[in-house]
Amino acid sequence: MVPANMLLSIKYKPQKPSALQQQSKRTTFKQIKEHHLGRKKKNHTGTSSERDFTGGIQCPNSSALQETRSCNEHSCTVYHWQTGPWGQCIEDTSVSAFNSSASWNGEATCSVGMQTRKVICVRVNVGQVGPKKCPESLRPETVRPCLLPCRKDCIVTPFSDWTLCPSSCQEGGVTVKKQSRHRVIIQLPANGGRECPDSLFEEKECEVSPVCYSYRWKTHKWRRCQLVPWYVRQDSPGAHETCGPGLQARAITCRRQDGGQADISECLKYSGPLPSLTQTCQIPCQDDCQFTNWSKFSSCNGDCGGVRTRKRTLVGKSKKRDKCKNSQLYPLIENQFCPCDKYSAQPVGNWSDCILPEGKLEVLLGMKVQGDAKECGQGYRYQAMACYDQNNRLVETSRCNSHGYIEEACIIPCPSDCKLSEWSNWSRCSKSCGSGVKVRSKWLREKPYNGGRPCPKLDHVNQAQVYEVVPCHSDCSQYVWVTEPWSVCKVTNVDLKENCGEGVQTRKVRCMLNTVDGPSDTVEDYLCDPEEMPLGARKCTLPCPEDCVMSEWGSWSRCSLPCNGSSVRERSAESLRQPDDGKSCPAATETEVCTLNKNCYHYDYNVTDWSTCQLSEKAVCGNGIKTRMLDCVRSDGKSVDLKYCEELGLEKTWQMNMSCVVECPVNCQLSDWSPWSECSQTCGLTGKMIRRRTINQPFQGDGRPCPSQMEQFKPCPVKPCYRWQYSQWFACKVEDAQCGEGTRVRNISCVVFDGSIEDVGKVVDEEFCGEIEPIIDGNKKMILEETCTVPCPGDCYLREWSEWSLCQLTCVNGEDLGFGGIQVRSRAVIIQELENQHLCPEQALETRPCNDGQCYEYKWMASPWKGSSRTVWCQRSDGLNVTGGCLVMRQPDADRSCNPPCSQPHAYCSETRTCSCEEGYTEVMSSDGTLEQCTLIPVVVIPTMEDKKGDVKTSRAVNPTQPSSNQSGRGRTWFLQPFGPDGRLKTWVYGVAAGAFVLLIFIVSMIYLACKKPKKPQRRQNNRLKPLTLAYDGDADM
Repeated sequence: MVPANMLLSIKYKPQKPSALQQQSKRTTFKQIKEHHLGRKKKNHTGTSSERDFTGGIQCPNSSALQETRSCNEHSCTVYHWQTGPWGQCIEDTSVSAFNSSASWNGEATCSVGMQTRKVICVRVNVGQVGPKKCPESLRPETVRPCLLPCRKDCIVTPFSDWTLCPSSCQEGGVTVKKQSRHRVIIQLPANGGRECPDSLFEEKECEVSPVCYSYRWKTHKWRRCQLVPWYVRQDSPGAHETCGPGLQARAITCRRQDGGQADISECLKYSGPLPSLTQTCQIPCQDDCQFTNWSKFSSCNGDCGGVRTRKRTLVGKSKKRDKCKNSQLYPLIENQFCPCDKYSAQPVGNWSDCILPEGKLEVLLGMKVQGDAKECGQGYRYQAMACYDQNNRLVETSRCNSHGYIEEACIIPCPSDCKLSEWSNWSRCSKSCGSGVKVRSKWLREKPYNGGRPCPKLDHVNQAQVYEVVPCHSDCSQYVWVTEPWSVCKVTNVDLKENCGEGVQTRKVRCMLNTVDGPSDTVEDYLCDPEEMPLGARKCTLPCPEDCVMSEWGSWSRCSLPCNGSSVRERSAESLRQPDDGKSCPAATETEVCTLNKNCYHYDYNVTDWSTCQLSEKAVCGNGIKTRMLDCVRSDGKSVDLKYCEELGLEKTWQMNMSCVVECPVNCQLSDWSPWSECSQTCGLTGKMIRRRTINQPFQGDGRPCPSQMEQFKPCPVKPCYRWQYSQWFACKVEDAQCGEGTRVRNISCVVFDGSIEDVGKVVDEEFCGEIEPIIDGNKKMILEETCTVPCPGDCYLREWSEWSLCQLTCVNGEDLGFGGIQVRSRAVIIQELENQHLCPEQALETRPCNDGQCYEYKWMASPWKGSSRTVWCQRSDGLNVTGGCLVMRQPDADRSCNPPCSQPHAYCSETRTCSCEEGYTEVMSSDGTLEQCTLIPVVVIPTMEDKKGDVKTSRAVNPTQPSSNQSGRGRTWFLQPFGPDGRLKTWVYGVAAGAFVLLIFIVSMIYLACKKPKKPQRRQNNRLKPLTLAYDGDADM
């Protein structure tokens, strides 16, 4: 027996260890727990939690509780081991001695198990290869120990009491026939414990309870026709014969719904009035045509569209009567189409969404799969198929050998992300002297489409898609102007006696790269500051022997700050040779005023723009730093060396570094599609199934956005709908009378329809409605017979009820007031004789509430005028013409007759209800403002360009009532109406008269000027005309 405190130092060292024992050398309970709690295996340390009780074995020292081994010692080769996931922990009987009550994550652990995993050898970019390719010494472990938690058995409660059986039946004959009990799971099984029982719910048949019956009338066959008594038929033809009108009777019994006999009082109580016991019939007389009974129909040959027949023959004296031989009145052969099982399929509804094939991608070991789950590619879309028989009745789709759908391949386009170029080279520093920035960019190569990852925002400064900016500094003394010594002064104004006086001297100026060792290489001139370029030529004076010789000017002294114009600077030179007597040397010093931005400058610090967010190496997003640099700027805006600002000891108040964040792109993550929902309709053509998915992770930054389609629909297989439906009422029958109160009957039939309200249905065999409770319009009680009235001559009577109107809501300005809706139906009164009108009932109206209405708008509509009248009606917003609904006060006029009427020739009543003249006539009004007469007006005919006589303009009076002789359509006609409706000249007539007067004056003036005798021109000299003749002498050079 091993003491508990020795468990930490147990070691397995058999002669030939098993696979599990090879991997579990020096394994302790605590190491096993550390392994499962996720601690590193490469270097782990165990601590002893067992105390050294008196008499026990001493705990091991700290070195025995720590184990270290090297890892990743193998060279980087193309072959390496790849491991699969650890398998399920399985109990290992070889180490059953570990059975203990140790605790793991708060749960009792009962034994040690074993886990295995698969290890394969993989070649880079190829996949799995043979195990001999990989080094055996580096092969990862394939077996490891694990802890098995204790088994948990399923625990359930005892069964509850049985539910109660009904003591009486429910209304309508529906009874509950079973009672049940249940039990609840308290603890689910775990770790291989005893499973829960299969039965958590039990039910059993209830004892026989009182049966609730529904009752119905059962009608039996009509009996043989019996003659009507003599006093009834004495006035009918052939009354002396044993023929004529008779009566048939039938038996009627009361039955329960299961067919059992019931007392007649039950049917009278629950099934309505008693059906008719008798009906009229006819016993044929000698003059009547008599036939044998119809034979059975002939058999069908099975072809669709075939015909079957049945026959009958004349009997007795009927064979010789001509009227009985009339096959149109008395057919002897009857044809009938054979039952035809012919089915046709046709598509219904819209196509579904494009649906990808379902199934999961299996990732094999050694195979790398990149990207999200498959969301694009080839899929299928579906359209429901409906199956109809030869009578256009909806049947099950299996009759058409169809699985219910048309499938069509479709494509869901795959998203394509924005693609950018590689980084460009860094640009040159924006400042050749001082601090600036340099930029590099990425350019757009391909735009995203189909929901791909979007492009970064466009940089409108340099039109690059992505750019990166970093600060840079250019040494102001990096490039310097270097001058050679001045050349000898060349005298330009040479004295004949002595070689002296004013001249010019030159020197070479070059831009050179400045290094530690001084200027080295000549570079392009633009790299140096052009404003500081030294002069390459200057004036000079070569002193004569008697002149004073001065040295070169020294450097200017520095101007004192600030540059406010009150200070001066100076420079000096030395006398190298004194002049002869009588001559003096020039001034040895020169001064000038210190002027701002000319020879005196202020200096101040400035900063560059912020750089873009700079991340650590290999990082693409996250926290980073953006920086900027100091720059020394002269008062004229030129950047100079920092030493100028440093010498002044200026204060630096700017922050040069600042933390920043580059948002990490996160792609949209969606959940899996949910299972398809139940069909929205149990039957019919419009049912559809829907499945949805949700957004688990919204996209962030430049991640791939979420698709817009979060749900898909698929049509349900078409199933025919069945219901019970009343037939039309048969004609009203009055017993033993021609008019008055009687009864009428109707049947119920099983009909098939497509599930829509508009489909009235088609009758099918009642077996299709076998499982449907006979309920019509929500009423379980069938009304198959009712009283009716056959109006006698001169009586008033009510027509049948009209159909229920549409549900009408109470609305104001198109908004429902929330009072609910109302439907109306009516029964019209038929008055056969007006003198009996006072005895007639009033028109019957019925209303009922409804909830499925909608608000309508009503507006008056009017047809074009026809003469002085038009049609006006009220129209609803759905296009239906209705009576009522429009406001009466806003009803347009339907009549526009003039008062008094327009009786003058060529006059008509206008829209303003005043008399006007027809086209071609002008109104002459009386003093009281009424039309007196219509007078003919002249017509001006202006021919068009197509008229052959277009150069001739005529004006003639034309009678507008006569057809024009110009039928070619080559001219257009205007009717000039100079007089208004009041008989006065219109304004334009005065305008035309004024224009004609001005034109007349102009013509007279032109005639006067043309007829006036011109003055003689003065004689000119001939030499004035000679140049004109020279211009036409034909000389090509002119």
